[in-house]
Amino acid sequence: MNLRTTLRAATRQDHDRVDQLGGAFDLAQPAGYGAFLLAHAAVLPPLEAALDTAPPQDLPPGWPQRRRAGALLDDLAQLGLEAPQPSDIPPPATAAARVGALYVLEGSRLGGILLRRRLAEAQPGAPSAYLAHGEGQPLWRTFLEWLDSRSLGPAETTAAIDGARGVFAAFEAGFKTAPALPR
Repeated sequence: MNLRTTLRAATRQDHDRVDQLGGAFDLAQPAGYGAFLLAHAAVLPPLEAALDTAPPQDLPPGWPQRRRAGALLDDLAQLGLEAPQPSDIPPPATAAARVGALYVLEGSRLGGILLRRRLAEAQPGAPSAYLAHGEGQPLWRTFLEWLDSRSLGPAETTAAIDGARGVFAAFEAGFKTAPALPR
């Protein structure tokens, strides 16, 4: 079993919980969309900043172009919302933990593209740079190539799974504590 399959199987329940919580935000309503972005903004920028400190060999190719925090903060500003306090997500401390964290971040990009399409139907003209980030680029494919090139032993695989679960847990907490915005 390759690392991608291992991570997907080991974090399936984490992924399902986060998807369910994220799906509870009504993106058809400006308040629901704003709360959704605020939940992401508590987690994504500090996590990307932590990953910025990693050695380049621990990051997928084109890491600076993969970063979405700027697009997320721009969307919030266009909605007239201030970025929340960053969550206290512990930075992934090892190369293997970073692999797991990146697996979650890059996978969330795929979901974002689907959500952007729904948002465009429900709220044409809503700022969506964050959800659309990387659309039309081979970012997922090149990430998977990078992921598949990783050779991790059993302890490192466990650390990668823990890194992925830590990011899922941070998003879960962000979704649960997202502010309710007035309609």
